[in-house]
Amino acid sequence: PAADSSSPATLSPKQRRRSAALSCAECRRLKLRCSRVFPCTSCVKKGCAAICPDGSLTTGKGNRFILANTEVLHDKIGQLSTRVRQLEDALAEAHGFHSNERHPLLTDDLLQIKRPLEREAKKEVTPPQEAETAEAIDAVGSLSISDTGRNNFYGQTANAWYLLQVSDVSYDEDDANSPDLPVPNDLPWLSHAFPFTPNVSKTIQGVRGTLVGFLPDAAKAEHLSDIYYRNAAWMYRPIHQSDFYETIFGRIYDVQSTSNPDPIKSHRIAVMYMILALGALLDPDRPPNSYDANLYYQLGRAALGVDSLFEEQSIPAIQALLLMSHYMFLSDIDGPRWALMGLVVKLAQGVSVLYRDSGRWGLSADETHRRRSLMWEIYTYDSWQSLTYGRPPSFSLVHMDCRMAYEPFKNEQGEEEMGFELWKHRFASQCLSLVHDQAFGARTPSYKVIQELDRKVRDFYTPPSLQVPGFGGPMAEIEPSSPSLTMQRYIGLSIKEISLFYMHRGFFARAIEDCPDDPLGSKYAPSVLAAYSSACSFVGLIKSLFSQQPRLTERMWFLFTHVFSCAIVLGSIPIKCPSMALSRSALSHLESASRLFDQVSENPRAVKVLPVLLKLKERAIASMSEMQTQNAVVPSSRFSSEDRDVKKEDDELATLGGKTRFVPKKTNSLPSSPAKLHALTGSSSPALAQASPP
Repeated sequence: PAADSSSPATLSPKQRRRSAALSCAECRRLKLRCSRVFPCTSCVKKGCAAICPDGSLTTGKGNRFILANTEVLHDKIGQLSTRVRQLEDALAEAHGFHSNERHPLLTDDLLQIKRPLEREAKKEVTPPQEAETAEAIDAVGSLSISDTGRNNFYGQTANAWYLLQVSDVSYDEDDANSPDLPVPNDLPWLSHAFPFTPNVSKTIQGVRGTLVGFLPDAAKAEHLSDIYYRNAAWMYRPIHQSDFYETIFGRIYDVQSTSNPDPIKSHRIAVMYMILALGALLDPDRPPNSYDANLYYQLGRAALGVDSLFEEQSIPAIQALLLMSHYMFLSDIDGPRWALMGLVVKLAQGVSVLYRDSGRWGLSADETHRRRSLMWEIYTYDSWQSLTYGRPPSFSLVHMDCRMAYEPFKNEQGEEEMGFELWKHRFASQCLSLVHDQAFGARTPSYKVIQELDRKVRDFYTPPSLQVPGFGGPMAEIEPSSPSLTMQRYIGLSIKEISLFYMHRGFFARAIEDCPDDPLGSKYAPSVLAAYSSACSFVGLIKSLFSQQPRLTERMWFLFTHVFSCAIVLGSIPIKCPSMALSRSALSHLESASRLFDQVSENPRAVKVLPVLLKLKERAIASMSEMQTQNAVVPSSRFSSEDRDVKKEDDELATLGGKTRFVPKKTNSLPSSPAKLHALTGSSSPALAQASPP
């Protein structure tokens, strides 16, 4: 039969091409071979499947070159999309530390901008970190409010000594820190009303004369000043020794300069008295908290009240206040110290403008160095004090451009070297500032942030000259180091260890609470090991330091307060987790901590700690014994007297570990009054400076 004229076989080649399926518009535009299965392979590969087969990309200059490298292009798009997502996550996390609101750049519409660039739409939702971290630690801190309205707060990093003070309803800081001292009739109110003393211009010369009359003779003053620079200035040095003797000591003890009515002179007298007070406080030949130390301290306060700090702001005034804070720190006067440092910070940010680099003002090289050094001493003191109290620091580095006062150098081996001053300034600004902001802020950080900060603290560079022999440094030295260098080495390593300790303490507590049988199986196991390791290291450090410098170390009570914090954590391990592999070692280090306090048992502050440590050690030993004999009794459902006692002790243990709590307190005594500063005899004779304690 004749062939059908309409069949494919009868069609001409031109007719057959016209009736076949056409390539998609994009392949025709680019003159590419099209698979003709829509969306075609080429369009899928280029990421434009949505426009196939009828749509096409807009023609533009360079399209042929770009699309010729389509695979490379899309790989790059994928990398950029991933990078954008990471930056969005980082921005969300960083912004979350400062606000509960979403950042304006992270709205839903803006987050979708990158979607068309991605080869596959990924519906990923970042899980809220609060779900993990809100339950991680219950360690906001301790707040106490007395019936008179007096408030006190210690945050999550506060050491156990301060938390113990909050627990003691009978403790009255006014009585503890306000001894009766004989001073002239015209000085008690100046000291008591500090810092809000009005300018006493009518009798200013007379008051200054009285204050100068109470100064010891030049030989004794020089002796106490040398003790200060040898035993105290190794840690904080707001005024260099050469500057002190030139601008303070020389001008006060030089008879020709005493007639100069310089309004700053009262502030210089205050610097003199505070250095005398610190020298007497750390004089190994005097008893702790000696009479002379307290007398010089009160006279220094009075000197700061002669010329108002608010009307006569000066560098010597700031130096005197920082020295005063250091004295209060070493003599355990805690109440007003925090507020006093706030005043120092505001004065440094005010007229003195220390936080801006002094080189901007065209000052001399010596003055510029002096101001830079003072600024970073204030910054470091504030940062370390914030860690001790568990409260936020006062400075923000965003608003500071003050340069470091010192420069590093190379030793003979080509290693970077620096003095303790530069190291502590760097550590406080480059490392501890991040820990304050990210680990100890109001918002609980993610555990990943804690681990990253842990690495940063551990990796922070310590020069060879500041490494502790036997603790990462050389095992032995050819020549023994000076007491000042020994203290600096140990304090440098101690501040690193105690920073790590407080970073992990809350997560450690959560791990042993949730997994008492196996805390190392908890997701917070790294914090268990880190808190244990830092506690052991810190106790070992102070034990080693005490063996080398016992007379000086026992005056550094702040070191023992951190040992107390470490002891609480070490005791928690055998008490809560007696079957844990670390329990025996933790108990051994707890006993070492207890022996340290036994060696300073004459200190009245140690008397309050020793009963706590004794009870802690007894419970730890009992818990270990029960585990070894396998006679541990399973707690019954009824609440016996013994159950209640154990629960109470556990609550006290958690409290000393930083757990959140509120403590209502009753005031047992009235606040201190100027009468406490007045001599029993009421005499104003300078001879009273040599009198014996009442």
